[in-house]
Parts: sequence; structure tokens; C-alpha cells
Amino acid sequence: MEWLLIILWLSIINGALGGQYVLNWMGNQRRFVGNQPVGVSPGVMTWWRELSKLVWALIAVIIEVVRGKKIKYLWPGFISMITIIICAFTGVIENIGFFYLPRYYSPHLFAPYVNVYLAFLPFFGKFLFDAPIRKEHWIGIILVITGLTIPYLPRILGGVTDPRAVLDGTAITWIIIINCCLCSQQILNNKTVQTAFPGVGPNALVVWREIWKMIFITSALFIIPVIGNMMNVNLPDKIESKEYETRVITKLDGNQKNYISNFYSEVEGNYYLSTNLNSEQKEEIKKIFSAAEYNRFFSLFDGTIIPNNWWPILFVVLAGLTGYIYSFGFFKLARFAAHFWVPYTNVYLAIIPFVMFLFGENVTGYQIIGAVITTAGLMVGVSDYKRHKVEEIKKTYQ
Repeated sequence: MEWLLIILWLSIINGALGGQYVLNWMGNQRRFVGNQPVGVSPGVMTWWRELSKLVWALIAVIIEVVRGKKIKYLWPGFISMITIIICAFTGVIENIGFFYLPRYYSPHLFAPYVNVYLAFLPFFGKFLFDAPIRKEHWIGIILVITGLTIPYLPRILGGVTDPRAVLDGTAITWIIIINCCLCSQQILNNKTVQTAFPGVGPNALVVWREIWKMIFITSALFIIPVIGNMMNVNLPDKIESKEYETRVITKLDGNQKNYISNFYSEVEGNYYLSTNLNSEQKEEIKKIFSAAEYNRFFSLFDGTIIPNNWWPILFVVLAGLTGYIYSFGFFKLARFAAHFWVPYTNVYLAIIPFVMFLFGENVTGYQIIGAVITTAGLMVGVSDYKRHKVEEIKKTYQ
């Protein structure tokens, strides 16, 4: 019965996670949002996504209460709440990254890399719990490294490749951050369920997690832009010519280019801001640099929660629904030891290249082969499950 439960929820989680990647990507592409500029920052998208997840989870909890569940079963306990708060914080960071990456890359390019931490779970187990590292683990790690390398073979061998098919330094940084956040959440999800009071179900845990995520992202959307404005991050006195021409000018329309050219002049490979500007001119320049997303960190939190273009929000709200489904599933399965089921939540990675091919994206054979091999590597570490009985983790409160 345990295996049937795991297989059912793994199927649901894979569908929800795969749908999440595609919806996040669609919400960041002009052709799907009315052929207009997206105009919504990753931070604002995260706010709407978490609001959507919170609403869906609240609906589920209300239904449970109406059907007779006692209110006391909505409080998980202080220790469990601490793990939920930490999970919420890392979850917000992770989600901002998941809205930044699809703005510039197709999901089939970066998706296999955001789960690399799974290949290293056996080493964490060895270090923390003196768990043996089996041959299946080594085979899995070799497959993962091979699968992640294959998409880059044309570049490694000196062949011609599409620049958009290569992850830049910022993308790699986000991938590392997301791996750290996901790894911490897999561990903390187990601890959340393990330390929760008896009778507290997955819906209650999801609600508390989303409440804290809303607190964190709302605070960030108010505080970080204020800090950026105080630091004048969108009013640089000096910019390198290459950076000015590639990260600013190429993203502006004709009127914005003409306006900003009146205040920046090139001297020996750098552009310098004119002096003696009035406050109105400074504010207009800040708006232009903000629209070009010049400062990559502070641009993550630009804009208000009421956007001019509502189409991206539609995709984000739908992503919130799939996010609630897989969050519920993760808490549902978190009563089992993570290494028995977590690697199998990533089967969708092998399917995404085919999905993106249907959307007209440039998907190469190298990328398809790499995704399939990476997925196989993430799963092979638990391929000897028949020698191990699936048991529920021991709860703190019985």
C-alpha cells in the first residue's frame, strides 16, 4: 500500500512540477502575454504566486474544517513552525530564481541543473548519519555528471552553438542558490512533518508555509526598492561602454535612447553621467535604467503588485495552483524517508525537452540525451529499493 501511495503522488508531483516550469516560462515570454513587454519583475511574480498558493491552501483548509476537522489541528507546534519559517524563507529565494531564469532561458536548458543536489545526498547521509555509500550512488553520480556535460559538447569541441543555449554567470549563480534552497527544503520538510503535533495535516502545513512566504516577499518588495533608491543603483555615475551598450541601450525604445543620450557621454571606453541634473531628470533616468533592468539584483523587486500587463499574472496564478498541488504532495510523502521518493519527483526533467520542442524552441539532440541521462542518474541511486523496506519516519509526537 505504501508503494501505491508513493507512485500515485509521484505522478501528481511530476505533472505539477513540469507544468510549473512551463507556466513560469510562458508568463515571461512576450508572445504569450499579449505580445507586450512582460513588465512584471520576478519579485512581483513571486508575490502573486504565493498569494495564489495561499488562497488554494486556505480553501482546502476551510473545506476540512467544514467537514468536521477541529481548529486545534491547524497549529503544528513551535518546533515545527520554526522549520516552516526557514522553509518559507528559502522558498521565496528559490521562487525568485525560478522566475528569473525562464525570462532568459527555456526550461529545458536549466531544469536538469537545479536538482544536482540530489546526486550528493548520499554523501550528506554518510557525513551526518554514517550511512553507507553504495555502488548505485556512484553510478548515479557518474550518470548525472555525464548528462549535465552532454548539452555542452558542441561548445567544448569547438562547434557553433546558439549563445542563448549557454548559461551565463548569473544563471549559474541562481542555479547554485536554487540547489541550496531545494536541498534545505527536502530536509526541513521531513523535520516539519516529524515534529508536527498529532492530527496536523499537509494542508495546514502548506497554509502556514505560504503565510510566512507572503510575509517575506511582501517585506522584500517594500524594503529592497527603498534601499536601492537610497543607493541610487539606477543612476550610475560611470558605466563601461560595453555594459552600457549591451545591458542598457539594447533594451530601450527610440524615445528612451534619445533621452538618455543627452545625459551620458563616452570618454575613453566609459560613459559618464552629466553633472548639475535637476531632480526631475534624475527620476526619469532612474525609470529608464529600471525599465532596462540594469541592476540585476534590485531589478528583481522593481514595480508594484498592480502591473500594467495582467497576462503574466494569469500564468503565475495557474502556477500557484500547481505549486499548491505539489507542496501538498511533498508534505504527504514527507512522512517517508526522503531518499526513497525524492529522486523520483524529477522524471519530468526527461520530458521537458520534448514539451519545449512543441513550443517551437530550439531543442538539440544533445540536450534531449543529456536530460534523459541526468534524470536516470538522479533515480538510479535508489534502484536497489527492493532490499530496503519503506518505513515511515519516527514522529516526535505520537
